[in-house]
Amino acid sequence: MAGFECGLVHRGRHDLLITTGHTADDRLADHFRIVREYGLLTIRDGLVPGHHALARLAAARDADVQAIWDLSHYHRNQDPVRCARIASEAALAVNGNEKLWLCPVNEPSLYPMIAGMPRHEAVEIAVLMAKVARDHHPDVGILTNDPITGVGERQFEATDAIVSAVDVDVVGVNYYPHTARTSLVKVLLATWRRYRKPIMVSETSWHDGHPVHHRRYPGLNKGGWLRHVLEQVDIAVFHGAVIAGVCWYPIVDCPPWHRPFSGDRWSHGLIRSDLSVDPNLSAELTALRFRAAA
Repeated sequence: MAGFECGLVHRGRHDLLITTGHTADDRLADHFRIVREYGLLTIRDGLVPGHHALARLAAARDADVQAIWDLSHYHRNQDPVRCARIASEAALAVNGNEKLWLCPVNEPSLYPMIAGMPRHEAVEIAVLMAKVARDHHPDVGILTNDPITGVGERQFEATDAIVSAVDVDVVGVNYYPHTARTSLVKVLLATWRRYRKPIMVSETSWHDGHPVHHRRYPGLNKGGWLRHVLEQVDIAVFHGAVIAGVCWYPIVDCPPWHRPFSGDRWSHGLIRSDLSVDPNLSAELTALRFRAAA
């Protein structure tokens, strides 16, 4: 899967949809075209405040990609009821009764640090938006996602709270090289055994410029990290876990969060700012397509 960064970060001063050009009047259609060329037909994206929901839904429909939409991504949502209602009604207008996949709140555990919102408030908003969306749309699938990088109880607190309050369809695990505390296979199996719901690696990627990535996994690059993740997923599946997918996040290189107007880009995506592609990740994704076709 391809994940498009839709956060409002650096205390609301950096809208990543704008600085990555992932808007309907900029490069959104180009981004969708490129990921489709690599066989990435499912995406994570955002229907977040400040952006026209109808235009974004229509762009995904026209590109023939299945989207899972974030509703609140590192910002303090001032009117979560309205946000969920608008997303649901816009989806009905664009796609009829086709299933609408939502991730109401991205990484509620990190909201205290990034958005200044207490974790319990982020969890409450996630539950509220899930319920409102289902009140306004006949078929809504809910994805949770949170950094689950180990197997300690604290890792699961936010997901526990959401799963206990609303019928969740898929439990998302966000797992990166620099924050991992144990192997991905252990995380996936622990999460599967805890919830007995399909598990998604809802975020993972490799940042070429991150020293911790290279120190922990010497010799790897983006393609090597993707191979490693998929090998771990295969082991988890062998041991009984149901894995719904793996999302490379973000798929587009973005400016540093604290420097939105910088010409520099964090090298963690497939797609660069000039719409060229990373050669290592491109090669691995191409190889995956050939193996799948065979």
